[in-house]
Amino acid sequence: MKKVSFFLAVCMLLTAICGCGKAPSTSSTFYLMDTVITVTLYTENDDLASAIFAECRAMLSELEALWARQTEGSESARFNQATDSLSGLDARTVSLLQTALEASEATGGAFDITVAPLVDLWARCGEENRLPTEAELQAVVGYRYLALNGDTLAKSDPAVMIDLGGIGKGAAISHLIAYLESTEVCGGLVTFGSNVAVFGEKPDGKAFRVAIRDPKDAGGTVGTLTLRGGEVLSVSGDYERYVTVDGRLYHHILDPATGYPADTGLSSVAVIARDGALADALSTALFVMGLEDAMEFYRSGVYGFEAVFVGSDGTVTLTDGAAALFEQ
Repeated sequence: MKKVSFFLAVCMLLTAICGCGKAPSTSSTFYLMDTVITVTLYTENDDLASAIFAECRAMLSELEALWARQTEGSESARFNQATDSLSGLDARTVSLLQTALEASEATGGAFDITVAPLVDLWARCGEENRLPTEAELQAVVGYRYLALNGDTLAKSDPAVMIDLGGIGKGAAISHLIAYLESTEVCGGLVTFGSNVAVFGEKPDGKAFRVAIRDPKDAGGTVGTLTLRGGEVLSVSGDYERYVTVDGRLYHHILDPATGYPADTGLSSVAVIARDGALADALSTALFVMGLEDAMEFYRSGVYGFEAVFVGSDGTVTLTDGAAALFEQ
């Protein structure tokens, strides 16, 4: 039920590489944070690439140990087990929580990390082939139950639990890009489940272009987007994860207000932003909002981002800036 996929929500359009010392592309794929991750570097230095790949895996392993609520001893798990608060949080967790709570406030709760009880409920209902009862849907959910003060996260109800799955991967990919930009590699890209980020430049000088999957066709695309160095693309779609009850699919993007999968006429939302955590949170929030409210939120200028909306009927809608980056 988390916002993850064992299949890439986007596919990368990689072309033959030349220039930048005629550096070829070299990639490493591994599995962490409940998803498939591929790091691609443009470099002729195999030893440097191997060292960078090892550092990327180490960084992500450390973040997974901090944030994954299923991991015993993680900060998420310890907070969920606590009755009131958890102090001494890692600075990276504090930064992530700040972004999460700010996004929750800005989106009116369309994004909310306290949906953990609902995520667990739907997983259990899928296993039991039944829908949640009204009583079960009354789980204690709401970001306003949380308060962040320095390195302490507190809850006003002991039943509150957090799930960072809807924002953690975006934050992690930004940590990777910041590190990769500090290396001697001229450029590259990272695919991280339903998130993609690029850094530097391609050796041939061409733009990085990312294909957006057609929600109705796993092998098809609705178009491609240009990504610039340091930008992160996050995609939320109703095809990524779901449970089946009596033969009907219920996708994983939950509306915190109802406890049910969001039903807003959208099949996917792709968001481009400089901050991976924000892109991750907003792709979920805009999906829950629906197209009309999402476009109004975009025009409000609260955050700087661009987005591509794919409706359940296949219609593609673009924000102003995305129109210049998108090709069908």
